[in-house]
Amino acid sequence: MILVGEIRDLETCEVALEASETGHLVLSTLPHNRCSQDRRATHRHVSEEQEHIIRMRLAGAFRFIVSQRLIPKADGRGRVAAIEILKSTARTRDYVEKESETANRSNDAMRDGKPRWHAGIDGELERMIRAGIINYERGIAYSSNRQNLLLQLSDLGGARWRNDGTESATSEFVA
Repeated sequence: MILVGEIRDLETCEVALEASETGHLVLSTLPHNRCSQDRRATHRHVSEEQEHIIRMRLAGAFRFIVSQRLIPKADGRGRVAAIEILKSTARTRDYVEKESETANRSNDAMRDGKPRWHAGIDGELERMIRAGIINYERGIAYSSNRQNLLLQLSDLGGARWRNDGTESATSEFVA
Protein backbone atom coordinates (compact mmCIF):
# COMPACT_ATOMS: atom_id res chain seq x y z
CA MET A 1 0.00 0.00 0.00
CA ILE A 2 1.28 3.44 -0.90
CA LEU A 3 -0.08 6.67 0.55
CA VAL A 4 0.56 9.84 -1.42
CA GLY A 5 -0.37 12.92 0.61
CA GLU A 6 -1.42 14.99 -2.40
CA ILE A 7 -0.71 14.72 -6.09
CA ARG A 8 0.57 18.16 -7.04
CA ASP A 9 2.72 17.54 -10.12
CA LEU A 10 3.07 15.30 -13.16
CA GLU A 11 5.94 13.27 -11.72
CA THR A 12 3.95 12.33 -8.60
CA CYS A 13 0.94 11.51 -10.78
CA GLU A 14 3.06 9.22 -12.99
CA VAL A 15 4.57 7.40 -10.01
CA ALA A 16 1.15 6.88 -8.40
CA LEU A 17 -0.38 5.59 -11.64
CA GLU A 18 2.55 3.26 -12.30
CA ALA A 19 2.31 1.82 -8.79
CA SER A 20 -1.44 1.26 -9.13
CA GLU A 21 -0.98 -0.37 -12.55
CA THR A 22 1.49 -2.84 -11.03
CA GLY A 23 -0.98 -4.00 -8.41
CA HIS A 24 -0.30 -1.67 -5.48
CA LEU A 25 -3.07 -0.04 -3.52
CA VAL A 26 -2.46 3.68 -3.89
CA LEU A 27 -4.34 6.17 -1.75
CA SER A 28 -3.97 9.84 -2.54
CA THR A 29 -5.68 13.19 -2.41
CA LEU A 30 -6.48 15.71 -5.10
CA PRO A 31 -7.86 19.15 -4.31
CA HIS A 32 -11.31 19.22 -5.91
CA ASN A 33 -14.91 19.41 -4.79
CA ARG A 34 -16.65 16.50 -6.47
CA CYS A 35 -15.93 13.01 -7.71
CA SER A 36 -17.34 14.02 -11.07
CA GLN A 37 -15.12 17.08 -11.33
CA ASP A 38 -11.80 15.26 -11.53
CA ARG A 39 -10.99 17.15 -14.75
CA ARG A 40 -10.20 20.31 -12.76
CA ALA A 41 -7.76 18.37 -10.64
CA THR A 42 -6.02 16.67 -13.57
CA HIS A 43 -5.62 19.95 -15.43
CA ARG A 44 -3.48 21.24 -12.58
CA HIS A 45 -0.98 18.44 -13.13
CA VAL A 46 -0.76 17.67 -16.84
CA SER A 47 -0.54 19.47 -20.13
CA GLU A 48 -3.29 19.09 -22.71
CA GLU A 49 -1.13 16.69 -24.74
CA GLN A 50 -0.63 14.38 -21.76
CA GLU A 51 -4.15 14.57 -20.39
CA HIS A 52 -5.74 11.92 -22.63
CA ILE A 53 -3.07 9.34 -21.77
CA ILE A 54 -3.33 10.10 -18.04
CA ARG A 55 -7.15 9.88 -18.19
CA MET A 56 -6.95 6.48 -19.93
CA ARG A 57 -4.54 5.20 -17.30
CA LEU A 58 -6.63 6.61 -14.46
CA ALA A 59 -9.81 5.10 -15.92
CA GLY A 60 -8.14 1.69 -16.00
CA ALA A 61 -6.60 1.96 -12.54
CA PHE A 62 -9.12 3.58 -10.21
CA ARG A 63 -11.49 1.51 -8.09
CA PHE A 64 -13.19 4.30 -6.14
CA ILE A 65 -13.00 8.07 -6.08
CA VAL A 66 -14.13 9.48 -2.76
CA SER A 67 -14.99 13.12 -2.20
CA GLN A 68 -15.95 14.73 1.09
CA ARG A 69 -16.96 18.12 2.44
CA LEU A 70 -16.83 18.91 6.14
CA ILE A 71 -19.94 20.89 7.07
CA PRO A 72 -20.71 22.56 10.41
CA LYS A 73 -23.41 20.66 12.32
CA ALA A 74 -26.78 22.28 13.04
CA ASP A 75 -26.12 22.21 16.79
CA GLY A 76 -22.81 24.06 16.34
CA ARG A 77 -20.78 21.21 17.84
CA GLY A 78 -18.20 20.25 15.26
CA ARG A 79 -18.55 19.19 11.68
CA VAL A 80 -19.99 16.28 9.75
CA ALA A 81 -18.64 14.78 6.52
CA ALA A 82 -20.84 14.76 3.44
CA ILE A 83 -19.35 11.97 1.32
CA GLU A 84 -19.82 10.82 -2.24
CA ILE A 85 -18.21 7.79 -3.83
CA LEU A 86 -17.71 7.11 -7.52
CA LYS A 87 -17.21 3.38 -8.04
CA SER A 88 -15.29 2.04 -11.01
CA THR A 89 -17.78 0.54 -13.45
CA ALA A 90 -17.69 0.35 -17.24
CA ARG A 91 -19.85 3.46 -17.34
CA THR A 92 -17.81 5.54 -14.87
CA ARG A 93 -14.49 4.45 -16.41
CA ASP A 94 -15.79 5.63 -19.77
CA TYR A 95 -16.72 9.00 -18.26
CA VAL A 96 -13.30 9.40 -16.66
CA GLU A 97 -11.50 8.41 -19.85
CA LYS A 98 -13.56 10.41 -22.32
CA GLU A 99 -14.37 13.36 -20.09
CA SER A 100 -18.11 13.54 -20.59
CA GLU A 101 -19.53 16.86 -21.68
CA THR A 102 -21.32 17.30 -18.36
CA ALA A 103 -20.74 16.17 -14.81
CA ASN A 104 -24.42 15.18 -14.64
CA ARG A 105 -23.76 11.95 -16.53
CA SER A 106 -21.27 10.76 -13.94
CA ASN A 107 -23.64 12.01 -11.23
CA ASP A 108 -26.33 9.77 -12.77
CA ALA A 109 -23.90 6.86 -12.78
CA MET A 110 -23.13 7.54 -9.12
CA ARG A 111 -26.82 7.60 -8.21
CA ASP A 112 -27.35 4.27 -10.00
CA GLY A 113 -25.37 2.65 -7.19
CA LYS A 114 -27.49 1.54 -4.26
CA PRO A 115 -25.34 2.50 -1.24
CA ARG A 116 -26.26 5.79 0.39
CA TRP A 117 -22.99 7.55 -0.45
CA HIS A 118 -23.53 6.93 -4.16
CA ALA A 119 -26.22 9.62 -4.11
CA GLY A 120 -23.65 12.37 -4.58
CA ILE A 121 -22.87 15.31 -2.33
CA ASP A 122 -26.24 16.96 -2.89
CA GLY A 123 -28.07 13.72 -2.08
CA GLU A 124 -26.09 13.49 1.15
CA LEU A 125 -26.85 17.12 1.95
CA GLU A 126 -30.57 16.51 1.40
CA ARG A 127 -30.46 13.48 3.72
CA MET A 128 -28.61 15.44 6.43
CA ILE A 129 -30.93 18.46 6.18
CA ARG A 130 -34.01 16.23 6.49
CA ALA A 131 -32.45 14.44 9.47
CA GLY A 132 -31.63 17.75 11.18
CA ILE A 133 -27.89 17.05 11.17
CA ILE A 134 -27.15 20.27 9.27
CA ASN A 135 -29.38 23.29 8.84
CA TYR A 136 -31.16 24.15 5.61
CA GLU A 137 -29.18 27.29 4.80
CA ARG A 138 -25.80 25.65 5.43
CA GLY A 139 -26.74 22.67 3.28
CA ILE A 140 -27.74 24.90 0.38
CA ALA A 141 -24.51 26.90 0.75
CA TYR A 142 -22.39 23.73 0.49
CA SER A 143 -24.32 22.19 -2.41
CA SER A 144 -22.87 21.58 -5.83
CA ASN A 145 -26.11 22.35 -7.62
CA ARG A 146 -28.32 24.67 -5.58
CA GLN A 147 -31.16 24.55 -8.10
CA ASN A 148 -31.50 20.77 -7.91
CA LEU A 149 -31.12 20.64 -4.13
CA LEU A 150 -33.75 23.36 -3.72
CA LEU A 151 -36.13 21.33 -5.89
CA GLN A 152 -35.48 18.21 -3.81
CA LEU A 153 -36.17 20.17 -0.62
CA SER A 154 -39.13 22.19 -1.91
CA ASP A 155 -41.53 20.36 0.43
CA LEU A 156 -39.70 21.80 3.48
CA GLY A 157 -40.56 25.47 2.81
CA GLY A 158 -38.39 28.04 4.56
CA ALA A 159 -35.84 30.34 3.07
CA ARG A 160 -35.02 30.04 -0.58
CA TRP A 161 -31.92 31.01 -2.47
CA ARG A 162 -31.65 33.08 -5.61
CA ASN A 163 -29.34 32.10 -8.46
CA ASP A 164 -26.80 34.64 -7.20
CA GLY A 165 -26.57 32.80 -3.85
CA THR A 166 -28.41 35.40 -1.77
CA GLU A 167 -31.40 34.57 0.37
CA SER A 168 -34.93 35.46 -0.62
CA ALA A 169 -37.47 36.21 2.09
CA THR A 170 -40.33 34.94 -0.05
CA SER A 171 -41.61 31.43 0.25
CA GLU A 172 -41.27 30.91 -3.51
CA PHE A 173 -38.12 29.91 -5.31
CA VAL A 174 -36.69 32.80 -7.30
CA ALA A 175 -35.39 31.58 -10.66
